[in-house]
Amino acid sequence: MPRLLLIDDDPQLLLVTELALKADGHEVIALSSGSDAENSPALGRIDLIVCDINLPGIDGFSLVKRWRARGITLPILLLTSRDSEIDEALGLELGADDYVSKPVAMRVLCARVTALLRRESQRRVVA
Repeated sequence: MPRLLLIDDDPQLLLVTELALKADGHEVIALSSGSDAENSPALGRIDLIVCDINLPGIDGFSLVKRWRARGITLPILLLTSRDSEIDEALGLELGADDYVSKPVAMRVLCARVTALLRRESQRRVVA
């Protein structure tokens, strides 16, 4: 069962997203701040990160940049209400693997997570 780290500061959205991902067959560790996520012990035992950008403590852009600088290569999907072209480009340039604007249909989010996990699995087989 794939393990995901989900980070969002909106308690209702965090719960809805967590339930949708669990219903899709994932184990989910949910956190509500960038500070909690940056050095979470969960990082060593997860397969993918779903992260909001607007977070208390450390924002999602900074998290992506710091994780990539530390050599963390897990797939990262940024899930955010920031829908400008500049923000999307920045997120991808910093190292995110996908960028999804809110609101998003949970079925679409789950499909994107599955696609990223599939690509990561194939990458590991080739490497």
